[in-house]
Amino acid sequence: MENENFDLDQKPAAANKDLWLFLIIIDIVCLCVFGFFLYKNLSARFFSPADGTLASLPAQEEQAAADDGKVLTLEEEVVSSVKEQEAPVNNPAKEPVEEEPVAVEKPAAAQTPEKAKKESVIVRPNPKSSKYRRVTFRYYGEGKKVSIVSGFTMAKPQALRKKKNYWETTLSIAPGRYRFLYIVDGVNTPDPYSPEEDGRSVVVVE
Repeated sequence: MENENFDLDQKPAAANKDLWLFLIIIDIVCLCVFGFFLYKNLSARFFSPADGTLASLPAQEEQAAADDGKVLTLEEEVVSSVKEQEAPVNNPAKEPVEEEPVAVEKPAAAQTPEKAKKESVIVRPNPKSSKYRRVTFRYYGEGKKVSIVSGFTMAKPQALRKKKNYWETTLSIAPGRYRFLYIVDGVNTPDPYSPEEDGRSVVVVE
């Protein structure tokens, strides 16, 4: 009797173990199924947009390059149009303009005959001595005080006397070639009607 009771106690324990094992297997299967659906949803939410973004980057770069090419093309067209507009404006400025010569009348030419007529140096024979000549110097110009200086005056100023429209003095000079200057109000002035040499007037006494 005791053995039979012992067998009856062991049978319910074995049945409980099988039940628990079955429940564990069902839990594992449910967890696997739930995990599979959870992974699928997460991967669709987080990984698909990233792949799409990465795939769209080359397309965006190609679009940006195309836009840059369009901008460069527009800039080239603007520059070429500006050059075409400036070209006809600058070209006429480079063309030489012929100017007609303007005849200018020179009233000073009429003074040449008058200048030639004036005798500023007059040489005459000296009746008292054949070694010297009587030389008259005339200065045609304005001034309050006029004198002459040269080698024949021993480098000392010789005063001229005022006449109607000129200053005059007469000196006895030996024949030769001399250079002289007039001193008009303290200013050295060459004779405008005599030849010049080194800034001084020249007279030849024969």
